[in-house]
Amino acid sequence: MDQTSPGLQEKLALLKETADLLPSVVVVHQLEPFTPIYMSKKGLSQLGIKQKELKEIGADYHKQFFNNEDMTDFLTKMEALLARKDPKETFSFFQQVKFKDRQKWVWHLSAVRIFHQAKDGTPTHTSTTAIPIDQMKHIPNKAERLLAENMFFNQNHENFLSLGEREKEVLKLVALGESSVNIGEKLFISVETVSTHRKKIKQKLGVKNSYEFTKYAYAFDLI
Repeated sequence: MDQTSPGLQEKLALLKETADLLPSVVVVHQLEPFTPIYMSKKGLSQLGIKQKELKEIGADYHKQFFNNEDMTDFLTKMEALLARKDPKETFSFFQQVKFKDRQKWVWHLSAVRIFHQAKDGTPTHTSTTAIPIDQMKHIPNKAERLLAENMFFNQNHENFLSLGEREKEVLKLVALGESSVNIGEKLFISVETVSTHRKKIKQKLGVKNSYEFTKYAYAFDLI
């Protein structure tokens, strides 16, 4: 990547003039390879490193300071953002960061946008702003649940796709607490057919009880 292009350096200079005045941490990433080339002083202080050390860490930066257990959603959003090549577009996400003086992860709400593009419009750098939310007691708990739900979605997506449309309808109604008799009446099928669908759903998804039916229904937006 051409980090010496006037356009990029001018943008970095302007960013550095104001980044340390913001309440958020600001990071600029080079995309190929995906490495940080700038971080505001607030972020460097929280991680316990210097700007020079940040660049030396390079691609290992994310492994060292971030919880990368669930990157699928982030990567999907990032690929879509880069494909559209729109510098005005952003996407937000939750991430966990390891501070120098804390043993537990610190939840952040972050947002990404394209920071710089090549002459042909191909994105070369992104900028990220991140605000810690650990002081807002209820939000980290919600973020934990969102992470768990997203991981469940990714781990069970193929199983869910194996269901037929009728099986999805039965799954939804079971999750809503409907009896087999009521499900049969709503779908105009016999109780025996409902029972058959329930057995097949259990086999395909590996579920054993109504709670697990409900977990699938919520994860895949059936209810």
